[in-house]
Amino acid sequence: MRRDTLRAAAAEALPQGAFLRRDRGDALFVSDAPRLASVAALARTLARAGFRCEASGGLIRLWPDALWLARMEAERPDPPDDLCAGLMRFRGLRPEAESLALFTLGARALDGADEAERFERALRRRAAECLRLNAMDPNPSPRGGGLYACALLAHDIKEE
Repeated sequence: MRRDTLRAAAAEALPQGAFLRRDRGDALFVSDAPRLASVAALARTLARAGFRCEASGGLIRLWPDALWLARMEAERPDPPDDLCAGLMRFRGLRPEAESLALFTLGARALDGADEAERFERALRRRAAECLRLNAMDPNPSPRGGGLYACALLAHDIKEE
């Protein structure tokens, strides 16, 4: 994924004249779009663009949703590095909340935030945890959905 992919998709979904900045909290972006359009209309438009949102205090915060993870996995079925190859077993699984939060952290790093090391450490820790949990409890719905997309994102961060 290119550095500006998520930012461009979010900006396109917002009304003209709304600002879009990297969020200082756990979201990817924040915008003042509610001053230009209803929150309900914004939520529908952003959902179509692949973002989950939450409005508060005249602002709307955006997080990438499972659409982005599925898109990355579908576009890149061949792992570009060893980490991706090791996490390919999680490809196609429904992303868990932990993976969505991890993907957001990685997207923040790709967007220029100084969080690349924190993202990779968290990714490796979560992957180890899921591998361990799946080995101990081989149930029909394994844990770790979304980790392959996160590994692809880690690769892209290194490439930037």
